[in-house]
Amino acid sequence: MKKENQKLNIFVGKWKAIGKSYAEGNSNENLQVSLIDMNLTETFEWILDGSFLIHHWNGHVGNAEFKGMEVLGFDILSQTYISSFFDNSGNFPTYKVTFENNIWTYIGELQRATFKFNDDGNAIKTHWDWKKNPNDNWLPLCDLEVTKSM
Repeated sequence: MKKENQKLNIFVGKWKAIGKSYAEGNSNENLQVSLIDMNLTETFEWILDGSFLIHHWNGHVGNAEFKGMEVLGFDILSQTYISSFFDNSGNFPTYKVTFENNIWTYIGELQRATFKFNDDGNAIKTHWDWKKNPNDNWLPLCDLEVTKSM
């Protein structure tokens, strides 16, 4: 395993995520038009001899099935963590990922997120924002409480 990837060990395991999505119909004038329940099971595990962390999720946003995967690792050329997401709606964004003070931050062109771990690493408060277009203002996308189940 690359030395830089050791920090990612905090993600490894099975997690349960519950929360709310605000995305449907929101705007700068009305940031939380909808409160749609989210319920996900997530798994993080090492692949390729610890070169990358793979993240699978499966669950629902309201009545809609939501599943996908992420590949996360350290890019030697840019000296930063990089994440690529793929979901069942055909989305495949890429994020620059940073870490400071138990907070992982994902920054992409149209989405950004913070993952705030508690002190023992068994719970995460996750917040996502999104933009409809690159020049738009950020809007809240969802908030999740994530707890380690194994």
